[in-house]
Amino acid sequence: MFRRLGRRGVLQRALYVQVVRPGGRRRWVLVGLGFDAADPIAVTLTVGGPGVDQIVWRFARRLLAEGTRRPVGLGDVRVRPAVAAGEAALALRLSSPSGIAEFELPAREVVAFLWRSFAMVPADAEVDRIDWTAELRFLPGGPEGPPGSALRRRARGRFPAGPRHAGA
Repeated sequence: MFRRLGRRGVLQRALYVQVVRPGGRRRWVLVGLGFDAADPIAVTLTVGGPGVDQIVWRFARRLLAEGTRRPVGLGDVRVRPAVAAGEAALALRLSSPSGIAEFELPAREVVAFLWRSFAMVPADAEVDRIDWTAELRFLPGGPEGPPGSALRRRARGRFPAGPRHAGA
């Protein structure tokens, strides 16, 4: 069941999926897929339900979408099409310093979730929806540091005023 939260532009989908354990053993776990139109580039995968410690992974929505068609991902998150119990599935592999987990998600449900998220914010409109001022607010006063800082004083006069080209 899809659920919109109280805040407009938030989509969540709860799923029971299988975790593939070493040796091929499987275990059912509750996960939640989430999308927030305020951060349209990412989706979240929350492992664990209410009343237990939850683990939250954030990764690119485009990575999940492309993983429905072909193997993608080079780092901590990898997605590839698969077949589980005769049904189309997505194999989602998450790795961290504490270990590796591979989930089998029902492809049909993930695709439905993605369609709804792309209806909320199309792929070509993601960047336009980001509040860049809010995203970059933590940066101190620009590339040279805050006014009056030692970093700014050291940087003064070390960089040319304009671009230099060989032979200029």
